[in-house]
Amino acid sequence: MVERRGRPLTHAEVEPVLAPLAQARPFPARAFVDEEVFAFEVASIFGRAWICVGRVDEVDLPGQWIRESVAGEPILVVRGPDLRLRAFFDVCRHRGASLVGREPCGRDARLECPYHGWTYELDGRLAAAPFAPPRFDRTAHGLREVRVDLWRGFVFVCLDDDTPALVDWLGEPPPWLTEHTLGALRRARRTTYEVNANWKLLVENFQESHHFTRVHRALERLTPAREARSWLGNGPWLGGTMEIADAETVSINGSRHGRPLIVRADVEGARPRVFDAMLFPGLLTSLQPDYLLTYRLTPLTPARTRVTADVYLHPAAFAVEAEPRDVFDFWDRVNPEDKAICEDQHANTSSRAFAPACYAVVEEGVHAFDRMVAAAHRDARSVE
Repeated sequence: MVERRGRPLTHAEVEPVLAPLAQARPFPARAFVDEEVFAFEVASIFGRAWICVGRVDEVDLPGQWIRESVAGEPILVVRGPDLRLRAFFDVCRHRGASLVGREPCGRDARLECPYHGWTYELDGRLAAAPFAPPRFDRTAHGLREVRVDLWRGFVFVCLDDDTPALVDWLGEPPPWLTEHTLGALRRARRTTYEVNANWKLLVENFQESHHFTRVHRALERLTPAREARSWLGNGPWLGGTMEIADAETVSINGSRHGRPLIVRADVEGARPRVFDAMLFPGLLTSLQPDYLLTYRLTPLTPARTRVTADVYLHPAAFAVEAEPRDVFDFWDRVNPEDKAICEDQHANTSSRAFAPACYAVVEEGVHAFDRMVAAAHRDARSVE
């Protein structure tokens, strides 16, 4: 894919966002609908960040691979026979076909192009190139490699060689996202869906809870918006906490049904709480007392975003008596509510009347996220 950086928002469009909360104004409509703005954000924000593409247990065995789109690029993460994890562009060096098609995961002894049969070892070396010229140098035409690293069981890739190492880039994570909490989790379910809205609207929606009273009545009963507290960290993290009212967890009936706690008691406190965290630009996490939700956002167009939603549990919760159907059913009601309101909002970004007036005083998390995006536009302008 040819990288299209587009043009960032103008000084006049980002400076109001960067103002202090009480004086700030949200992004104008162009931030959500303009093709050049979208291309800039994909290339210069997603294309330079470390992007989560899944869990390490998805690529535990030699030959296992996962395929994801990162900043518009097709990326393969593969476990080699030497047990080393590698990542490559899923682009054959012959004429550019995908080696694994559009499958999201699989397991192979080698990676063979379905178009003309060029075959690669799991370490990226070109093993076979049918009908290549006699003096063709196979050693110079292996798969193009991408940076890959692990953090607390999650797999991250980065397309930019100049971005700091993952551990440095992450900075200081929220105190509740510990190795103790995250390390042993196992995925219980994955759902993938598309939202007809700009990716930033989805993050903004995640960053505030005062819409609960009107959009999420069931969620409001369990986690009242009045109990929400923001956590504005340094680096790429933003987060917040909410007290759970008169229940053990967030589920259909508020019960854990015997599922073990995954949050340490010293973090949980006297009452059960929900711990939300956004890792810029597009990983949303929600740590409940007995499970973890993650939402990975993949921008597809200015008006379309793919969401990969996973539910993770403690390994002991996979006992029959701890079936998490009550959790699945709850979020199968809530997630479509967010989808609908974000799609409605995006549909109105094309209206001549769309001119957001201010940030509410309880939208400090939204403002903090928007400032991250605005800073990327501002900094790009400063080097033009």
